Amino acid sequence: MERYVQYAVEQTCALLAIDSPTGFTERAAQRVMEELSALGLEPERTRKGGVLVCLDPGMPRENALLLEAHTDTLGGMIAEIKGNGRLRLTNLGGMRAENGETENVRVCARD
Repeated sequence: MERYVQYAVEQTCALLAIDSPTGFTERAAQRVMEELSALGLEPERTRKGGVLVCLDPGMPRENALLLEAHTDTLGGMIAEIKGNGRLRLTNLGGMRAENGETENVRVCARD
């Protein structure tokens, strides 16, 4: 059991280390695709860029279970760099301001 927990922690840390702000999820999705393929599974990309994989191809479809998770970082977008150097954020994906207090962040620019 400990081996599976360690694997889950390692994979979570690797995925969280990939910058993936809303709209820029390609690298995170590609990482998920590569890891699922390494496990011998056959993942597919959806039209919207998601990853879909059947964990047990022999399982009857009527007993199927769907699990879904975001691989992007939902949060804030910089609306302005104020004269005092502070950032004014605009909300993306339901970020609450108090969740960002005293947090470290990485700013990803489009260019």
